[in-house]
Amino acid sequence: MRVIRFLLKGLGVIVGLIILAIVGFYVYLSTRPAPKTIKAVAIITPPPQSSFPLKFIDYMFVSGAKLYAGYTSQGFVAVIDTATNQVVAEIGGLPRAHGIATAGANGFATASGDDTVGIFDLSSNRLLKKIPGGVDPDAIIYDDKLRLIYAADHDGKTGTLIDPVTMSVTATVPLGGVAEYAQADPQSGLIYQNLQDISELVVVDPQKQMVTQRYKLGEGTGPSGLAFDAANRRLFSTCDNKKLVVLNADTGQVVATLPIGSGVDGAAYDPDLRRVYAFNGFGTMTVIQQDSADSYRVLEQAATHFGGHSGAVDPATHRIYVAYFGSIAAYDPVPSP
Repeated sequence: MRVIRFLLKGLGVIVGLIILAIVGFYVYLSTRPAPKTIKAVAIITPPPQSSFPLKFIDYMFVSGAKLYAGYTSQGFVAVIDTATNQVVAEIGGLPRAHGIATAGANGFATASGDDTVGIFDLSSNRLLKKIPGGVDPDAIIYDDKLRLIYAADHDGKTGTLIDPVTMSVTATVPLGGVAEYAQADPQSGLIYQNLQDISELVVVDPQKQMVTQRYKLGEGTGPSGLAFDAANRRLFSTCDNKKLVVLNADTGQVVATLPIGSGVDGAAYDPDLRRVYAFNGFGTMTVIQQDSADSYRVLEQAATHFGGHSGAVDPATHRIYVAYFGSIAAYDPVPSP
């Protein structure tokens, strides 16, 4: 009995410490100073019919006046009107939905639950068909130069090329590593792909259907988010060791390395404001000012929401959307003094 009482007391102490740690963490979050570079304007709440208690959004994508959010936990894509911040539609049938891209009249969403890419009509938000998407399809982008959809197959370590007109797979490209986010070059049509497990950024030539170059990330390890400044030929790779690595897209040279927050996942770039954003899951967003192609300043580790791991920027309004669990926080940028 003494042993049991001792174990119960020990368990009680552990539970108490955990509760104190959680309370202390949330007190810390609530007492942080208000950010100076962004201003909170709205919270977009999960669709009410989504009753699953643990909600998780992976990627978001802005297209025109719509924000698309992949609800991985619920298996659908939410369509949000950016003028009203209201969910106007849900596109279901996408188990473990992740990324979204648009091309012409249709949208494309990865669903790793059944290793497919779902194709839906942008007007009716109706799921039209599903096609093979590789093993564990994750991020997805549209290569406007070559008129191709590209899906990054996370566990499959491949890239799937899709013809958006015929809605069919045209090729599978071996990458050699775990595929995270990607970007397409509007000038050449080349695709830049983060490989998380080997800390590389590779260049995929969709026409040759192969990797043509491999870039090392210097001090950065475990890259996830990727943004692209096409005008200045600069790539911004967010890494899990709290570093953002800036590379020359044409040579792979590391031109800058900047500190970011913990738990980073996504990255975004606003070409008009010349700001780079890193979305950190431990409740901050790193705001970086681009002074020139090779010169950068961290303006702030802006307080956001715990869990805010990914985001998107509306290029028309400059509004920043940050996904945390099943909700989305909207922020407007505040000009630098």
